Formats: sequence, structure tokens, C-alpha cells
Amino acid sequence: MPIVRFETKSANPLVLIPEPKFSGRTLYAEVFLSSFSVRVFELSTNSMRIKFPKFEECIDLLSKEILGSKQKVTLVGEGLFSGMVFELLKKCPQAIEAACILDPPLSRNEENFFRLPKNVEWILERFPRFLFSKELHSFYECLERNFQYGFANCDRLPAIVFTKNSGKITKQIQTFGNKIERFPIFRIETSDSKSAQTLLKNLIVKIL
Repeated sequence: MPIVRFETKSANPLVLIPEPKFSGRTLYAEVFLSSFSVRVFELSTNSMRIKFPKFEECIDLLSKEILGSKQKVTLVGEGLFSGMVFELLKKCPQAIEAACILDPPLSRNEENFFRLPKNVEWILERFPRFLFSKELHSFYECLERNFQYGFANCDRLPAIVFTKNSGKITKQIQTFGNKIERFPIFRIETSDSKSAQTLLKNLIVKIL
């Protein structure tokens, strides 16, 4: 579980927890390098052999990285990995300046008899070669459980940023009611993934 470090002239530390590389990913380090000293926690999808970690191991590794920073960090998590943001806000709040979750898994699919279970859909999009991995299914369940608990019970609220991948925000607000309305919410509307990344960076730099 490596943390990739991009050392830049900026002393402002940014910790990114992106989705694994797949077609729906929005969060990449490169766009932030002009404004932050970036740290990226990312599961590789390239190897034929991946040892999927335990959720607690990920949190311990990220906690050490955050607490070891000389300055308070800005923390951004994407998709189902947003659950790690909630856990880190609880574990080391004194070391986190601001936090954001990007495209959290809040939209609910319409009922469909032929639709695959959401854990299977999630794995097929990101780790299709490991569909039958017990480690991966266990990791998914921990991510899902910690996200849902953090979303419902967190004391310190990260900003929520939706993009075009998130579905209709009005429907999400209707579905989740006051659970989501208590969060600071932002929406990025663009069909261009590069523009979305630039807008996200500007939001984090100027607003968070």
C-alpha cells in the first residue's frame, strides 16, 4: 500500500485518496501540483497479483502520513473511499485543515430485476480479474460500512462535491433529506474530465 509523494515548491500538504483507475475516476494528482505538496494513497490495478489490504491498515498508514506532516493537511477522498475521510477526521482531527469527499456513493439505482448486486458492479468496473477474491469483497464491505456510518454520524462535516458522474443532485437531496443537507455541498457541471479536475482544484484552493 504505497503512498506516492509529489514534492513541489508548495509547502501546503494535500492528501488524496482516489478511486482505483477506471473510466469514472475524476481525482488525479497532476492538476494539484502547482498549488500543493501532494500525497496519494492508491490501490494499483496493474498487477496480476494484488494483496488487498484491510481497512484498518489503510487508516493506520494514512494517519501516520497525516500526523507526520509539519503542517495541517487538506484531505480529499473519492467515491467509496470517502469513508476513509470520515474515519481520519475522527482519528486525527487536529492535523486536518479541511476535508472534501468527491462523488460519494449516495445515488441509489432504480430497482431492476436484472441488475447485479452493487458490490459486484463496483468490482467489475475496477478489478474485474479479482471478482472472486474474498479479500476484495471484504475490503469493499469495510469501505461501504465505514462510509455509511461516517455519513450518518460524523461530527466534523467534510464538503461534498458532486460531478456529472453523481446523478441528479436534487434527487440525492430528496432521497437522503437532512442527512445530506447538513453538509457543505458543491456541484461541478462539465462533460470534460480535464475541466472537472481544474474546477475541483480551484474549489479546494479557494473555498476549502
